[in-house]
Amino acid sequence: MCRSSTSRRTARFVCAVALASPSGAVLFETRGTVEGRILDEARGTEGFGYDPIFFSPELGKGLGEASMAEKRTVSHRGRAFTALRDYLLAGAR
Repeated sequence: MCRSSTSRRTARFVCAVALASPSGAVLFETRGTVEGRILDEARGTEGFGYDPIFFSPELGKGLGEASMAEKRTVSHRGRAFTALRDYLLAGAR
């Protein structure tokens, strides 16, 4: 993997979620993100895709080193769908 300064290795996973009516009107939209940086080398064997090279400052480790329970606490998908769930449970129309 190419070595570069830490400031040039920032990374972000993003999940965008939208809810629309049958007519196409957007009723709700949100984004969930997880911020981090790209590691110099892969770490761990957990997860898939970019997990082994993505460092999460929130967890203090690479996502490939984190358990599924740990990853759920910082998940970009989890954050986006939690926001949607909260919207729906609040009685959205």
